Amino acid sequence: MGTGRKPFTTIDVSPFDMPVERLEAPPHLGPAATRIFRDLVLRVPAGQFKPSDLSLVCRWAEWTAVADRAAAEMATGALVTPDGLPSPWIVIHERATKQLIALALRLRLGPQSRADKAPKTQAAKDLSYYERMALEGDDDGDGDPDRDRP
Repeated sequence: MGTGRKPFTTIDVSPFDMPVERLEAPPHLGPAATRIFRDLVLRVPAGQFKPSDLSLVCRWAEWTAVADRAAAEMATGALVTPDGLPSPWIVIHERATKQLIALALRLRLGPQSRADKAPKTQAAKDLSYYERMALEGDDDGDGDPDRDRP
């Protein structure tokens, strides 16, 4: 087992004569959700999503479109209605954001989901008597730890 640098590995290489298997947007998605769906699928490695992930990716695209629309409405409109109540777009944006957070964990879209697991830590070894004495500062060799006391 070598101790040098780990070799470079790529995760998104496909043979020339084989098609890349990526999810396709279903026809029932709206135009904004279809654009978001394609953008997401093209930005991640080809093997990240399986056919069984299709419904989750569709929900991601739909909730992202809802969150984008709510953000645009909040940016262009008043955050408080003439009645003095908060804009309903705030609640819509908040709910969409919560749904996106939950889906991001399941689809492994966030940085924490993509990161490798932390290596196992080893328990600290017991210090020898000599190492302990060196750390405590009794290195004059007389063996009297109370010599500095009055």
